[in-house]
Amino acid sequence: MIAQPSSSSRLANFVAIGPGLLFVLCLFIVPLGVLALRSITDPHLGFGNYDTLVTSPTYLRVAWRTIWISVAAAMICAIAGTPVAYSLAHSDRRSRNTLMLAVLVLSFLTSSLIRTFSWMVIFGAQGPLSRMLDIFGWGPSGLLGSSTAVIVGMVHFLLPVYILTAFSGLRKVPYHLVAAAEGLGASRIFAVATVYLPLATPSIVNAGCVVFIIGVGFFITPALLGGPRQTMLAQLIARSVTQFGDFGFAAAGGVILLAITLGCLWIVRILARGGAPK
Repeated sequence: MIAQPSSSSRLANFVAIGPGLLFVLCLFIVPLGVLALRSITDPHLGFGNYDTLVTSPTYLRVAWRTIWISVAAAMICAIAGTPVAYSLAHSDRRSRNTLMLAVLVLSFLTSSLIRTFSWMVIFGAQGPLSRMLDIFGWGPSGLLGSSTAVIVGMVHFLLPVYILTAFSGLRKVPYHLVAAAEGLGASRIFAVATVYLPLATPSIVNAGCVVFIIGVGFFITPALLGGPRQTMLAQLIARSVTQFGDFGFAAAGGVILLAITLGCLWIVRILARGGAPK
């Protein structure tokens, strides 16, 4: 017979999780409800703000640009960061791993604003990149104010996030299966590609999802490294408030941004399961 939890244990559990629930309720659920309510009541009751967002070609281009730039940054992070996370997760050199992890963690102590200004100097007309290209006769780089500059700046910030997130998952993948495949005659590359990667895919996808979600909300990097043609949703929301005082439209943009994030999580859940939802 299974013993039922006593009232005192239930009270203890509630006391333990109560502060966390209150924190989430006050700082997430309630503001989200206010945001959704304002998006359909300001300036008039209805879905006019959403209609403007989903029918205007300009706003649709901004939404699409936000998605593809964030996806591009996430894919570059996956390509560049997965080998590093793999090495950290399965290397026997603990001193080197500790040093690399320390460097990754310390990178978060540098403000994203400072990093973005550094890239502005590099990509600027008088920056070292432009001067180097001038030496070879290729002319000015023209990268500042381009999508390339925005993606590079985002990857600079997101790559450590990806590596640390993927590392926590890859270290749980049984690496001895790769050694077993090698013992049966497979090469290291073939063993990793056919044995290790299928098991590591959920961790890689989850890490990519994390950096995509962060990238969707980027504001400083596209504002400083991009131009008018690189405007992203976060900038559009801020401009609606600061320049036009249109809080209802900004709230609708925030809800759309949240919908994109939830859609990404839903897709990741399907990919992590390895098939269609049941």
